[in-house]
Amino acid sequence: MKKLQPGTAFLLTLRGLSTLALSIVAAAQTGAPPPGRAPQQNGTRKAGTFSGQIMDSKCATTGSHEANMKRLAAKDARECTQQCAKDGSFILYDPHTKTVYQLADQVKPAPFAGQTVKISGQYDDWSQTIEIESIAAAP
Repeated sequence: MKKLQPGTAFLLTLRGLSTLALSIVAAAQTGAPPPGRAPQQNGTRKAGTFSGQIMDSKCATTGSHEANMKRLAAKDARECTQQCAKDGSFILYDPHTKTVYQLADQVKPAPFAGQTVKISGQYDDWSQTIEIESIAAAP
């Protein structure tokens, strides 16, 4: 192993820091992410109102609670959604278009588990996620 001269490690560290600083400045000017960071995906955000059923991510893959209700001995869609969401997440499922919307907030939809709702919020088309502004049971 080669032995470094005194002060060499300090110079190598300075050289490394200056290289890092230059790459960060270059990235900022080009819009590229700094070293070690993934590029940020930007979707179009638009306000909207969305209708559907608050489901869990597991049951939404089939659009039905039937199989999991039997497996879990759940008495209804609400109980099934609450149990399955413990290992997954709440989503909004639109049965008419068979569309699954991710929900950024997992607290607001909890009281509506298994129910048909109307959600107002901002929709990000890249992540297919709704930022919930308001949620209410649909008639």
